[in-house]
Amino acid sequence: MGANWSSTVGETRAPIATATTVPPFPSTYSRPTYRPNSDIRAPPAAFPETRVPTALASIPTPAPTSTPANTNRIIAFHSTASWKAFFEASKASNRLVVVDFTATWCGPCRSIEPTFNEYAAKYTDVDFVKIDVDELFNVASEYGIQAMPSFLFLKRGKEVDKVVGVRKEELQRKIEKHRV
Repeated sequence: MGANWSSTVGETRAPIATATTVPPFPSTYSRPTYRPNSDIRAPPAAFPETRVPTALASIPTPAPTSTPANTNRIIAFHSTASWKAFFEASKASNRLVVVDFTATWCGPCRSIEPTFNEYAAKYTDVDFVKIDVDELFNVASEYGIQAMPSFLFLKRGKEVDKVVGVRKEELQRKIEKHRV
C-alpha cells in the first residue's frame, strides 16, 4: 500500500525505484593527523617604517570630530551598588536627576542619545544618568520600565515624572519644569 500511495483519489503511482546505496568509506581511509604548526610561517612582527610612503606623512589628518564636553556629565552605572549609593546621595539634594533607561540594541535609544547629550551639556544644574536595562535589569524592573527609551525624573528620591519613547520636546519641557 505504501508504494501506491497518492493524494488524488483513484490515482496509483508506480513504486519508487530503490536508490543506489553509497558504499562506506574504504578501510584504507583514515582521519588526517594533527600536524604542529611549525611549518607555518609567522607574519612579520612589524612593518618597517620605510614601507609607509613619505608622501602620506605630508597629508594633513582631519581634526577629530568634536565630542561634546557633556559626555562626562552623564553618569553611566554598571552595578546596582553604585546606583544605590548615588540614589541615596541624591535624596539629600534638591537637584533633578534624569535617568535614561536604555539598551545597546535599541535603535530609538541610539537616535535620541545625541539629544540627551545636548541636554546634559545645556542643563548643568541637572544630573543625567544612563542605565543599561540589560546590565541593571533589577533597577529597571524596580521602576517598572517596560519600553525604551524611558526617561525617569527623580527629585529627592521620588519619581516626579516620566517620558517614554523618543519625545525630544516633551523631554526638554519636563527637564525645564522640574529642574527648579
